[in-house]
Amino acid sequence: MPATSATGIDDDADQLVASELKLWLKRRVRRDVTEIAAGYKTRFGLAPRSIRVADFASGWGSCGPEGNILISWHLIFAPRKVLEYVVAHELAHLRHRSHGPAFWDFLRTVVPDFEASKAWLEANQGSLSAEFLDGR
Repeated sequence: MPATSATGIDDDADQLVASELKLWLKRRVRRDVTEIAAGYKTRFGLAPRSIRVADFASGWGSCGPEGNILISWHLIFAPRKVLEYVVAHELAHLRHRSHGPAFWDFLRTVVPDFEASKAWLEANQGSLSAEFLDGR
């Protein structure tokens, strides 16, 4: 017999729907990230070893020393322009590992108005949560 909450809602069905929705969101952002990265590869020659979508406790992405890019799937809740900025930011680390002046200058050539997306992330980072999918 399915578990029901005090409101009579089927908790098992809710969990299944939440799990499937989370999986769909991750697939969707993976598709978007791959598409965005392909454009930057064509225009700027930025070719990561791999790109994956992951859960992050903090931060939006990373570029490992081997050129492996990780992007937070929670960015599905951000405007497309913000996702493009994060992908470009991580890809820029393929040319410049640190956040020195050369990094920011290069990023500005890739995304001329990146400051607006960076500011949006700082202002809205708390709203990009998917806790509602975890039953919280």
